[in-house]
This record gives sequence, structure tokens and C-alpha cells, in this order.
Amino acid sequence: MITKLESISYLQNALGYCERGGELIISNKCIGNSFQINSQMEQNNALNDRCIKNTFHIKIRIAPEDKGKLNTQDWIDISHDYAKKIGFQNNPFAVYIHEEKTENEHIHIVASRIKYNNLAVSDSYTHYQNMDFCRDIEKKYKLRQVKRVLETVKKQEIFTKNDKRIAPLEEKIASAINQSDSFKDFEFHLKNMGIKTKKGRGIGFIDEKGVYIKGSAINRRYSLKGIEKLLSYEQQEKQMNKKNRGFKI
Repeated sequence: MITKLESISYLQNALGYCERGGELIISNKCIGNSFQINSQMEQNNALNDRCIKNTFHIKIRIAPEDKGKLNTQDWIDISHDYAKKIGFQNNPFAVYIHEEKTENEHIHIVASRIKYNNLAVSDSYTHYQNMDFCRDIEKKYKLRQVKRVLETVKKQEIFTKNDKRIAPLEEKIASAINQSDSFKDFEFHLKNMGIKTKKGRGIGFIDEKGVYIKGSAINRRYSLKGIEKLLSYEQQEKQMNKKNRGFKI
């Protein structure tokens, strides 16, 4: 199982994306379609006008070989357990299931970070909480467990980047990969961060100022093949395992 969490600022677009791609299976302290849920969550988020990234977007995905092991009620229970684990169980949130009964079955949780006391639920060290959560759920539902064995870390050439546009663009690409397991997801999240994706035989990105930068010029891992590899289930499983053990991804 892979669990990913990101704090975002594009609530309405995230809800619309989740609704278009799947089915709402449960909601907490909000009701209706994505437009109505957005309105209710925005009211809650307005309790704290200092928190810009006031929304959580969570994706929980089972391994391909676990296809058919979870039913809708299992996913509902898992989403409630996760909300308690992170601390937004009393906040408005909505859960959508995508690609049901396929090898890519997963859920999206879109949740307000703002609590009744106007404080935001912390998004620090959530990768450790995600790993612990996955372990518990894998055991409870007899799912395939993420391997704990560390891979050999290959040495990669390090480039000194003088272009000040590279670092923020690289950060946004990494964030989009962290939230995605398909190229469609990847493009969606980058678009909401103001970055356009140009895909052909290779891949490049256009930043907010209209400047085009080739993916491999940003980071050797961000060639088209590199990104497709990073979006694979197996690679994300390995990255999550490394991140939990203190590796810098």
C-alpha cells in the first residue's frame, strides 16, 4: 500500500478532478456534489486566513496484486482511520474511489486542514505517519507489505544549477510526482501550480513566466522515461521506503 499526502491551495480544482474521475463514497461534515462540498470547505477554511495551503490531498493505493481484496466499506473504514491518524477526523473531508475493481484501484481524500479552534492540522513528518499507517492496514487486511530492505543507492552526477528558476520548478515537479501515480495526475497537479507540461518524444515544462525548460535540464531523473518510472507503483514504493529511513529524495 502507498499513502501520499500533500498540502494544496487549489481546493475546488482538486474536488472537481476527484469527482470527474470517480465516485464519492463518504463525506464528513459536508454534503453534495464537488461544487457544494467546495463551498462548505471554503467556509471552514476561512476560519484561518493565514494558512495558504489549507487543504490536504491524500491518495491511498493498494498494490496491483491486492486487486479485489477491499470493498467499499473497507475503504470507508480506512479513510476514517487515516483521518484519525493525521488529526483531521473532525474537519470536513470527502473521499472518492477511482478505478474501482482494477489493479490501479485507489482513493482520494480531500480534507480541510483547519480545525474548529482555527488552527491548521500539522503537515510535518507525515511521511512517517503514512508509513506506520500502511503497515497497520497491510496487516489488518492481509495486503502485500512494502519491502523494508534498502536498495543500493546509485551515485548520480550532481550539477550546479545557476538558473534561479530551476529550484522552484524542481520543487513543484517533485510535489506533483508525490501526489501522482499516472501521467494524467502529474499534469493536473502541475497545472494547478502554474506549470504547463509539453510532452512529445521528450518532456519539458513552461513556468509561470512562459519560460520553457527541458525536463532533463532540471534534473536527470525528470526526463520523460525518468518521470514515467518515478510514477510506477514499484518505484513509489521504494521511494516511500527510502524517505521513511531518512533518505533525501
